[in-house]
Amino acid sequence: MIENLIRACPLLEDFRLIYATGLKVFKVSNLPKLKRIDLHTCSELGEVNLQAPNLETFWYVVVKYRSYKIDLSTCNALKSLTLEDATLKDESFQNHLSCFPALEKLVLSKCNFLKNITISSYKLKTLILRECKQLEEADIISPNLRSFEYKGEKMPFISLNPSSLKEAKLYFKPSGQGEPRLSNEDNHTPWFARLQGFLDMFDYSRGLKLVVRSDKDLLDYILRTWRPLTLSSLSTSRSRLPKLVCKKLITREKDPSCCTYNASGNKCWRHLLDNVETENLVNGKSKSEWIAWLRSSKSKFKINCFRLSCKHVSQGLKGRLMFD
Repeated sequence: MIENLIRACPLLEDFRLIYATGLKVFKVSNLPKLKRIDLHTCSELGEVNLQAPNLETFWYVVVKYRSYKIDLSTCNALKSLTLEDATLKDESFQNHLSCFPALEKLVLSKCNFLKNITISSYKLKTLILRECKQLEEADIISPNLRSFEYKGEKMPFISLNPSSLKEAKLYFKPSGQGEPRLSNEDNHTPWFARLQGFLDMFDYSRGLKLVVRSDKDLLDYILRTWRPLTLSSLSTSRSRLPKLVCKKLITREKDPSCCTYNASGNKCWRHLLDNVETENLVNGKSKSEWIAWLRSSKSKFKINCFRLSCKHVSQGLKGRLMFD
């Protein structure tokens, strides 16, 4: 029935099928004007064959762990590809990718069988990798990449040149151990130190949005390592960050007993902190670009700023935390 409907529409440009039942095979041909096809969660679909040389956008969401056959080999004009497929394997993905020389946007979501992939595309401008749980290595060779987004438990990338990036978003979800993992090895290195090493590659990026869900570890690391003179936090209404920061800084012990047996030169940040004052950045005179963005933003963020005075420290850094 659906194929008959499509054949009766030779001028069809956009076709989207969502939660369709009973459809087992989907084939398209002889539609020169067709630009977009979306197939979302068609529970019985087992074969997709697209003979659409002018197709520019394909969005495919597969029912979890359902096997299927797909042929996109003639879709050489494809510019945007979104795949949410828990059964997609490395070899199949690489075969698909090689057919799309004009690809500008690639989204891989919950492709849990992917482990080691290479994304090499000269025209690729946007790359989004979301919750591909088994992904260990992603070799990204895309010199014109403008936007990059990653969401997951670990950072698997072995090659990524961010020199052309204008936007990068990294969302880290806790693993079973309660904190993000940047690799499967080197468990003795603090996770934030490993994250910092990865972020060093983004020196030439114009913007970087970092969202981390491991409040305590990150805050301790910043206070211990950077000893900032200014610490600002930006958080949503549901975040625990403001209470955590206040508890650590404002209501801290005056004479902490955490480093009783350490030498005087080896005390933690709690012993070096002399005074803490709060500051209203939103209504103040700050010229910071991110404060200016916050003032103009319609989002309901909470902002807290603390000025820290440390003993025996003549110069410090400005620290900024952004939490979900």
